Amino acid sequence: MSEQSAFNQKVVAEQAYSQTSGLLDQLNLPPGTIRFIRQNQKAIQITAAVIIFLVIAGSLYRSYRTTRFENGASSLALALEAEGDARVKSLQQVAADFSGTPSASWARIELGHQAMRDSLYAEAIKQYSQVQEKISSSNPMYYLVNYGLAQANEAAKNYEAAASAYASLKNIDGFKDQAYRGMARVFEAQGQTNKALEVYEEYLGTFLGEMQNDENKAMIMEKITRLRVK
Repeated sequence: MSEQSAFNQKVVAEQAYSQTSGLLDQLNLPPGTIRFIRQNQKAIQITAAVIIFLVIAGSLYRSYRTTRFENGASSLALALEAEGDARVKSLQQVAADFSGTPSASWARIELGHQAMRDSLYAEAIKQYSQVQEKISSSNPMYYLVNYGLAQANEAAKNYEAAASAYASLKNIDGFKDQAYRGMARVFEAQGQTNKALEVYEEYLGTFLGEMQNDENKAMIMEKITRLRVK
């Protein structure tokens, strides 16, 4: 009986080997390649299994990530529709449950805006800073967050931080006016009239060659005149 069993195992092994050999031969591979595959068949099978596992795991992760992003966006939309304390709590929940997603970042930005409206400047700085730490300067949110930080620090009388944040925005489209005016306000608030004057003069220089913005130019000239007579 044991001889029959051993014989069967030998026959199966020989058949498997024969099938593999036949397949390799049919592929018209170079003899060296066929020899390499036969000598490393087990390692090749393990490598193939690992690759298949990684592909499946990657696919599952992408599916999970997509679902998480979609759920985060849905939760954010519902939170923004709420009002008062319920709105704040819902935004906090989105920020906590969907950390690392755009929805969480937008939730924190909205929490920062709400804190500014409530004159909770330290809380606003905290929320804006947490977003800024997790995004790069290429992210569309980056300059919006920086502007929020500038305003929050100015309101909290953290003038050095505010001036730095405003300065980083003066060459950014859409933020130039707010940046220059903010910098000048900060210097005036500190009694640094000469620095404020320098900012306004630099600001005026950005309009050279422009045929519009006469109202802005007039405002800047009025500021410069006022500061010069101080």
